[in-house]
Amino acid sequence: MSTRNIAISGPAGALEATLTMLESSPQAPVLLLCHPHPQYGGSMHDAVLESVESALAPRARASLRFNFRGVGGSDGTFDGGAGEVDDVIAAAQWLGSEFPSSPLWIAGYSFGSAMAWRARSQLDLERIILIAPPMGAMRFDEAPTGASAISAIYGDADEYVDANALAAWAATQPGATIHIIPGCDHFFGGQHQALQRLLSALF
Repeated sequence: MSTRNIAISGPAGALEATLTMLESSPQAPVLLLCHPHPQYGGSMHDAVLESVESALAPRARASLRFNFRGVGGSDGTFDGGAGEVDDVIAAAQWLGSEFPSSPLWIAGYSFGSAMAWRARSQLDLERIILIAPPMGAMRFDEAPTGASAISAIYGDADEYVDANALAAWAATQPGATIHIIPGCDHFFGGQHQALQRLLSALF
């Protein structure tokens, strides 16, 4: 495993990113990780994303974490979710150019899950993993994606996930599955190992 810091050309300037090369085969997927809300301290160094990356490492060829515009060393300023979708697309396209033979997976946490979902129509995705998607608080349109699999994971103590809205939304998505972690809140306090175990079992 090796890690290097890179800068990706984005629509608002350079996006700060970290690429981690993993141990899987060249045919394994590459993983793009999208962090939580920039205005509430979210960044690519988020501990939940670290847990996701660790759990999926045995399945992935490489993983890419990046900072949305205006976060850390990324250029630009927060754009209310509109420009951040373009940041996801830029990061995904960079991964595709570096690993053209590898399927693309996206995992987004909270705000990052909404950005990943909105970007999906412009990307060739094999799988989308939505961690604590804030259904009810943010828009997740119901137009089906071309991804072959969609997984939504949240805790039953998550005050930002409307469980009924999530279930109704998932019913519109072919191949979507919902996975619930008992006693887990939006921030996965004390539940990172439970999240890792679930991800490892699923993938």
